[in-house]
Amino acid sequence: MKRLLISIPIASLLMMAPAAAQQSSGTAASGAPAASEARPTTVEDACLFVARSMLMVEDLKVGVVQAFPELDPPGARLTYSTRMDAEPQDITDEIECQFERGTEPLQVTRFCMDVTCYAANSEEPEERRRFEEIRALMQRLK
Repeated sequence: MKRLLISIPIASLLMMAPAAAQQSSGTAASGAPAASEARPTTVEDACLFVARSMLMVEDLKVGVVQAFPELDPPGARLTYSTRMDAEPQDITDEIECQFERGTEPLQVTRFCMDVTCYAANSEEPEERRRFEEIRALMQRLK
């Protein structure tokens, strides 16, 4: 498993959630994943929460967002960078998320970052643990 050490400037920016099913904007999405945060209501926002929680960062610069709430299972994928000054062509890190259909609030069932996927049935104990941690963080949201 590949590990990266990332140095991140912490900036307080307004969260700019994509409104369209696919958007290439290079916008910043911020707000610490915390229990005081509102529950995400869209698959895009929920996937962004998963990314910020997994990376343990407050801010991400979001590139292209693709949302598929109509598919079974519903999901989203997006490109992001932890560098707020990243140029659009440099926003290449990806996350893909899948959620349970018909659950309110949204419950993540699987997510993939880089080449690693995390789910309740992952073979690696560490991957299962990270998945359970993200689910616990989502359940704490108000």
